[in-house]
Amino acid sequence: MIRLGRLLLSPWLLPRMPPLLAGLLAGLMACLAPPPLRAAPLAYEPVGLGWTAEEVERAGRGALEVLLERAQLAGRLGCQRHCERLARMFAQLVTQAQAQQLHSGSGLRWTLIVVRLDDVEAFALPGGQVIIGETFADQLGSEATLAFVLAHEMAHSILEHERQALTFARQLLPREVPRSVRDMYTEMEFNIGLVRAMEPVLHQGEFEADELGLILAASAGYDPLRQLGLLEQEAAEEPAQTRRIVSTHPSARERLARLRALLPLARRQMPLPAGP
Repeated sequence: MIRLGRLLLSPWLLPRMPPLLAGLLAGLMACLAPPPLRAAPLAYEPVGLGWTAEEVERAGRGALEVLLERAQLAGRLGCQRHCERLARMFAQLVTQAQAQQLHSGSGLRWTLIVVRLDDVEAFALPGGQVIIGETFADQLGSEATLAFVLAHEMAHSILEHERQALTFARQLLPREVPRSVRDMYTEMEFNIGLVRAMEPVLHQGEFEADELGLILAASAGYDPLRQLGLLEQEAAEEPAQTRRIVSTHPSARERLARLRALLPLARRQMPLPAGP
C-alpha cells in the first residue's frame, strides 16, 4: 500500500493556527463544552509551532544524506528512465507550488531526487526535497497518477505538516524535559503509544496533502480523475476491515471518497485550452 507522506516514521502555512492543531482543539472543545445554540464561524488565533523551520529542515537533511549515501554506495543514485518526463512534470508542479508559497510566505527550495532503490516509493522532506524511487514510478500507470504522487508530497512541504506533527507530539510528552527534533524522532520510533495518539493528526495531514496535491496537479494540466488511478487500485485491493497497531495513513477508500467529492473543484483549476 502506498505510503505517500512525510519524513515522519519512515506544508499552505497561514499566519494563524495550523489546521491540524486547530481541528484537534476544536474537537476537544466540542467534547467539553455544551452544544451551542446556533452555529458560529470558527475563529483561529495565532499560535507558534515548536522548533523553527530551519531546525526541522536540518533534521530532514540528515535523513537525506543517509539515503543518498546508501543509494550512492549501491550505484543506484539518479534516474535512468523517464528522466526528461520527471523533470518536465516536476517543473510544471513547481510553478503551481510557488504560487502557493507566495500565498503562505514560505520559501521552499524545490528539488527532485530520483533513486533506484526498490524499497523507496515517494516522500518529501520539510525543505522542499521530493524523493521518488524509479522502480515505484515505473508502476504508475499514467502521467496524471505520477503527477498526483509528486504533488501530494510537495503539499506536505507547503503545509509544513512535519512541524505541525512534531509540535503536537511534543505536547503529549512531559513538558519539563527539553527535547530536540532528533529527540522527537527517536521518541516516535520507539513509543508506539505516542504514535497511536498522533493518528488523527497524521490522518488529517494525509487528507490535506491529497486535496492540495489534487488541486496542484490539476492546475498544472493533469486530469483530476486520472490522478486517482493509484488510490483506486489500492482501494480495490484493500481488505474490507483492517486495523493495524499503528496507522499513520487513513484507508485508501476514505481518501478516494474525499478526493472524488473534490473533482468538480479540481476540474475548474485546469488551464483553459489554447485558442486557435
